[in-house]
Amino acid sequence: MQGPAEIRAQDKEVSERFQVLNVVADTYAKESRAKGKWYKAVPPLIIPDKNLVNYLGLNTGLSPANYFGVTLVKNVPENVKIGVIPVASGDLALAAFHKTRGDQYYNSQNVVSGRPSQTEKDGMKRYKDAGYANLYDAIIKNAKIAQNDGGIIKGIIVHQGESGVGQTGITWANMLKEIYNDLLKDLGLEANSIPIVLGQLWNSGTGPDGLLNLDNRIQNTIPKAYVVSTKDCGGRTGTNQPDNIHFGSAGIQLLGERYGEKMFEVVYKLR
Repeated sequence: MQGPAEIRAQDKEVSERFQVLNVVADTYAKESRAKGKWYKAVPPLIIPDKNLVNYLGLNTGLSPANYFGVTLVKNVPENVKIGVIPVASGDLALAAFHKTRGDQYYNSQNVVSGRPSQTEKDGMKRYKDAGYANLYDAIIKNAKIAQNDGGIIKGIIVHQGESGVGQTGITWANMLKEIYNDLLKDLGLEANSIPIVLGQLWNSGTGPDGLLNLDNRIQNTIPKAYVVSTKDCGGRTGTNQPDNIHFGSAGIQLLGERYGEKMFEVVYKLR
């Protein structure tokens, strides 16, 4: 969800009705964005301009959240604005977003075997340095800003990968359920009241609890959880430094569109 794919010129053509609530103050899309303020959702939404090259030397910055919003804007009534609150960082296990386990995870207290990596610790520290207690706190504080600005929380989108393999004491699905339940409670929302949309991994395989091959069995744990397929979402192959884990730009676009289509379906068409 952080934005593993290269930003293309076409990705910067965004409607004024698609807004991002900026979570960490920095420069994004050559624009200084303050913490807790709304901006036109021109990518990157999560990675600052100075960090748009990854460890393989590949350009990054395009997130599924981009085309999620673009797709919703095209489908909702013209008087509706779409806002996203992006909280993400590369390589993180799901435990990093947990209300109580997140701090344990940051402090390496046996939440996920062999983790966190230094990349993960740096990512979590970025939010701490911005004044948040942890990633969960960043979500809650900014979601409350959106509510105070008259926004209505309509749903949650998640894309989290193989970093959760090896976590102890709880299944991946049940950890997601705890995060989901805590978020709704702390935002004053009714239990099980909003959809949570999840995407499969690009290079899917067999993993615990369907982590790598996620499907709608997740509804046995979270009734309003919906999975979007990554079929035909192309990866970062064919480059001088092939990446067989992440999506390419076209794949990220298609995945984001599927997030938007599913959220539109469950929020607007099925009510």
